[in-house]
Amino acid sequence: MKCKYCGGDVGLDNHFCPHCGRPVDQAVRHQKEMEEYEAEFERTRQEAINKIQGSGVGGFAVGIRLAVIVALIAALIFMAVNLDGYSLNQRKERRAAKANHDAYVEEIENCLSDRDYIKLSVFCDKHELDYNDDFKEYRYIIYAADYYKSVYRGLLDAAFVKEDTRDMYYASSLSNNVNSFFEQVTRDLSYYDYPEKTEKVYGEMEEEMLTLMRKYLGLTEEETASMKNLSKSKRTIMIEQALDKKISAITGMSLSEMKETSLPKLEEDAGTKTQEGTK
Repeated sequence: MKCKYCGGDVGLDNHFCPHCGRPVDQAVRHQKEMEEYEAEFERTRQEAINKIQGSGVGGFAVGIRLAVIVALIAALIFMAVNLDGYSLNQRKERRAAKANHDAYVEEIENCLSDRDYIKLSVFCDKHELDYNDDFKEYRYIIYAADYYKSVYRGLLDAAFVKEDTRDMYYASSLSNNVNSFFEQVTRDLSYYDYPEKTEKVYGEMEEEMLTLMRKYLGLTEEETASMKNLSKSKRTIMIEQALDKKISAITGMSLSEMKETSLPKLEEDAGTKTQEGTK
């Protein structure tokens, strides 16, 4: 299973991603579902015991019937426990999306009309709509909205950084997310199922993102106007230089310097002690 924030591998027993430290919603839901399954198993098992004991059937027959019932229940629980928690949630969300298709489409269209791409990303992520074929008209728009959301978070990290802040994950990933966004929106639209709709939203989304970069990163009109046509490396340099300038103005340190200060320091005399110990 992948972390929805950083893409790192996480297990169903990880309530927090071991790579970026953010909560793993699927693992939390899976644990809750397993607890419910276990409680249901115990309740059903006890009801079976009480029913058989109250029937007055002979001891051997009671044992056989009880063993069969418990075995069947245990098999069902085993199958449920060993199903991937993410898959369980996907199935549940697919059923809900099918039942509420028109309402979900209305919500998506409202988000697009309002240019509220963060709300769009959160809504679609919550209901697992990015891989749902019933909403494939919006598939690549949802992908772009996810990058947009990550860029926005990175800009806020930079704009409101404090001297003691160490959680700068989105700021550190800002240039990567901007590059990923432009790689997607400049891809051949003939690849998409609904190119006209997708291209229109891409243009509006790009306009909003560049406005945010001027506001929070201090880039000029000329710089943002050229950004789409820059190479990946030049775009990265432009963003990271602006990012360091913004953070330095607030904290007196660049982002790379802040990272270094957050690393554990080795004892300066560690090498000397090792040498003395070997004499």
